[in-house]
Amino acid sequence: MFQLRPYQQALLKQTQDALAADLKGRVMLQLPTGGGKTVIAGAFLADWLQDGRKAVWLTHRKELAEQTRGMLTDAGVSAIANVNWTPGEDAPAMAGGAVILMAQTVGRRNARREVWNRYGPNDLLVIDEAHHAAAPGWERAMRQWPGPIVGMTATPWRLSEKEGFDHLFGDLLCGPQTADLQSFGSLCDAQVFIPPPEERIAGGAVDRTGDYTESGIEQANRDRPDIMTAGALAFWQKHADNRQTIAYAVSVDHAHNLAAVFNEAGIPAAVILGDTNREERDQAIAGFQDGSIRVLVNVIVATEGFDLPDASCIIIARPTMSLALYLQMVGRGLRPKGGGDCLILDLAANSVTHGLPEDYREWSLEPRGAQKSGEAPVRLCPMPLCEAASPAASHNCRVCGFSFGKDCERCGRWRARRRWQYEQHCGDKHQLVCDLCHIDAHIQAHLPVTPPLDELVRLYDPEDEMTFRSDVEIDDDLANRLLALFKELLESERQSIAGADDARREELHRLIEEREAVLNDEDDLVQQFDEYIATLSPRPNRIRELQMYGDWEGTLKAELASWRDELNALENRPVDNQSIFNSARNKALHLLQRAAQTTEPISEGHTDAPEPSDDAADTKQQTDGDTDELSIFDLCGMKSMTGLRPKSISFPDGTEESINDWRRLYVTVADWLIDNGRLSQQNIPNKVQSHFSDEQVQFDSGAFKSRKLKNGMWLNTNFSASQTMARISQLLEAYGENPAQFHVQLR
Repeated sequence: MFQLRPYQQALLKQTQDALAADLKGRVMLQLPTGGGKTVIAGAFLADWLQDGRKAVWLTHRKELAEQTRGMLTDAGVSAIANVNWTPGEDAPAMAGGAVILMAQTVGRRNARREVWNRYGPNDLLVIDEAHHAAAPGWERAMRQWPGPIVGMTATPWRLSEKEGFDHLFGDLLCGPQTADLQSFGSLCDAQVFIPPPEERIAGGAVDRTGDYTESGIEQANRDRPDIMTAGALAFWQKHADNRQTIAYAVSVDHAHNLAAVFNEAGIPAAVILGDTNREERDQAIAGFQDGSIRVLVNVIVATEGFDLPDASCIIIARPTMSLALYLQMVGRGLRPKGGGDCLILDLAANSVTHGLPEDYREWSLEPRGAQKSGEAPVRLCPMPLCEAASPAASHNCRVCGFSFGKDCERCGRWRARRRWQYEQHCGDKHQLVCDLCHIDAHIQAHLPVTPPLDELVRLYDPEDEMTFRSDVEIDDDLANRLLALFKELLESERQSIAGADDARREELHRLIEEREAVLNDEDDLVQQFDEYIATLSPRPNRIRELQMYGDWEGTLKAELASWRDELNALENRPVDNQSIFNSARNKALHLLQRAAQTTEPISEGHTDAPEPSDDAADTKQQTDGDTDELSIFDLCGMKSMTGLRPKSISFPDGTEESINDWRRLYVTVADWLIDNGRLSQQNIPNKVQSHFSDEQVQFDSGAFKSRKLKNGMWLNTNFSASQTMARISQLLEAYGENPAQFHVQLR
């Protein structure tokens, strides 16, 4: 018997509850490839069949029938695989058990009539790989089935944007996302590598379904035939040499040609196809498992339901417009490997279209035309020796460390290009804040508040409805005026400082121009590096070469950046930012003193500061004592939270709660959503389902993995500080809240 994981138990209970509420229900269960859909279905059937009820399990591949039978047997379910049944024979049925049939067989009218008559309204139909359920034969079989139906798939997705599954299923129950399963250890991490455009396998003509045809792909690559075979071998040797590999080819001929190239290079490869006989297939798989076969090439055999956990590399040597096929292919390599990872060699750049394997995806039964379509978040490393794909919001390439994005010229902190908070709040405002405070605050100017200033603000306007704390909150009008004053001081100081020496400026221009010419010629750069590596004895291995190349080029870029910084400083007449800030704070203190003496708010008559401009920012403060205040958005963007501890959280409605650790912060935010009528057991968006459990979960040591919320729900809290902040942000966004409006005081 299988021991279900907590998320599998949750999906099992949801399925049981859905069919208990509707005895003729049609439920689709979604779980990423490798998440254990068959295990959940086996546990469900073991309970469902106890009173003598019957079940039919539909699969569309003969090679999966026996594999499914074995898994159901291990789950305690009596099952027979009858894939060769034909009309006219005794219709298969087993009281208290499951019969595994071919979907293509029951798709025929006479076969369906003979089989379905053996079943009643209390019997269950299970459809494996239910994203095929919209095919004509499958759909007719579903419509005529007398009882409830459970469909299972990793990808409830259709190529047609106008067609979905809402006419076939009434409920969609989604499990954790791929990234969640990776964090649980249920799936391994994956790293995608994509060759440069001139080395990619191109698409071509599409068929009526919208995907590329075999002939179209071959025609699109006819001028460079080796790219689909020798190119694949070269890319594999470059990034994944000696890994156990499953390769996906375009056609039967392509599969044989691809295997031949590997074999000629001394790398044992075999081909398995849909018509490969059982003995040859078993021999090939056994050879792959014992390592005597390194590469297993197929067309579409090793996609749905195909389980080879030894595979630590996937070669996708075919383009596809189908997200479902793409995820099925990469999913074959994500089985857990005891801490190991899987390399995805995406020779056709499918990841640029469909995103990375671990990307968040929101599934629906509705046609895709009625769903929100997001941009595939992928950034490709331009380093010739790397070629890794990273999420677009990444600061660095997650393999070689190549720096993406633009750095602030003042504080050097990176601004994520695709985050709207940065997009809207960078530029002059961002530079201004960095000039004033040297804090990357997305135009939240953190003003140090000394105890005397605290007292003065208390006297500023006693009637004002402000929340005073030890780190006092300044109202928007005063904050805008203070920021405008700082800006005016900054500009006047810059105008008063003389420029730099002209000779040094000209020298910097020359150095920058020469270095840029070197860095922009990638071929020359690689050649220079190869010449340097050739002088080393012994020659470093591939991984060390990659690290050394990144360090070497990074040194050249760092020196270039330092020259640019120096030139920028000379041309922009730099100022002593600390002196300017101290002067601004002293003036602010003086203005507040005057306001305290008159008990009137600061107005134009009380200050020389100009009226706040439209682009003046809302400001927050931080104390210069033991407490800092950062928004949840800020905390999510921090590279490290080592040494940080929360003290309290301020909510957008003005309420505040004391907290003593990050997990308590997580619980407090969830309870706030409950208090405001947002979060309930009946209102949990799919993308945050994995945040919650139906019961308390503990480690073997007795420590709790989950904590109880106000409404009796259990919140999963077994995460690091950084992971916890990411989950808090995801939870808030799922309920339409902006994480930048939730502020955490730090000890």
